[in-house]
Amino acid sequence: MSFQLSCCGFYWTKGTHVFRCVIAITFLIFLGAPSLSFAAPVRTGAQILAGEDFSPLRGKRFALVTNHTAVVDGIHLMDLMIKAQVPPAVVFTPEHGLKGTAEDGIHIGNGTCDGIPVRSLYGSAKKPKQEDLKDIDLVVFDIQDVGVRFYTYISTMGLVMEAAAEKGIPFMVLDRPNPLGGNYVAGFIRKELPATFTSFYPIPIAHGMTVGEMALMIKEQACCLGWPNWR
Repeated sequence: MSFQLSCCGFYWTKGTHVFRCVIAITFLIFLGAPSLSFAAPVRTGAQILAGEDFSPLRGKRFALVTNHTAVVDGIHLMDLMIKAQVPPAVVFTPEHGLKGTAEDGIHIGNGTCDGIPVRSLYGSAKKPKQEDLKDIDLVVFDIQDVGVRFYTYISTMGLVMEAAAEKGIPFMVLDRPNPLGGNYVAGFIRKELPATFTSFYPIPIAHGMTVGEMALMIKEQACCLGWPNWR
């Protein structure tokens, strides 16, 4: 962690002695330093969308790709959508299911939640069927990733992006921070084919990206491969 004392240009890092840092701050305050600048708190995509009262979704028939991690200030995103009278038309869930309680590798069936169809993408199919996207105007993705290649949530995201692109449906990512940070990248890059569901993309084990950044990478690679309708 680091912070900057903007008025005099001092820059202290984690390794600087605390006592010296305190003296510098006291000195600046004594001189009447007007302000200290600190980084603004991070807001997730879901927080921003909820703060806008879901206005980008109103009037649209949208699909939501999510699980138990899509929490906004302690409340699940689906509950907020339902309360705001902007419910998804269909929900797609990854490995472990909507509540995150299924064991690794366990196939999950379809169901419903609050009367909304829930389609599993870790059962008989890992990619949405075209009929599941019938009359869908927009696909929204909100899942907290852990920042490593072998978590299957990013694989699910890529396959949903592909299915949406095949029908020309826009894809919206409600981004969340990478808990490992954006500066930590480690591990070998998988280059051999075919890919597996736990190693879908040629990225390091700790890839340093958010799911939003990952989606942009997938889109750019797809365009280079000539896949149609990507947006």
